[in-house]
Amino acid sequence: MNADPATAVVSALRTVLIDTGRADREIAPPMLLGADLGLDSLDVAQAVVLLERALGVDPFRTGSSGGPVRAVGDLIAIYTAALEPSVRQDA
Repeated sequence: MNADPATAVVSALRTVLIDTGRADREIAPPMLLGADLGLDSLDVAQAVVLLERALGVDPFRTGSSGGPVRAVGDLIAIYTAALEPSVRQDA
């Protein structure tokens, strides 16, 4: 998979916002998933499923997710790190 993690994360979060009846909005890495976007754990789980489909990896299932996920940037960093071995193998 050659999708950009940042683009995929923003797209997944926008999809969750729209699917749950919230307004589509600008999403930036410093934004907090709960306080700024109003997402709960079920919403984040839905985004993770969408990201697994888009990127072909679920770092939460493999235990390589690292620390807590509070911000959009945390998700981007987790998926970027999870995809690094794949990128190196493709080179």
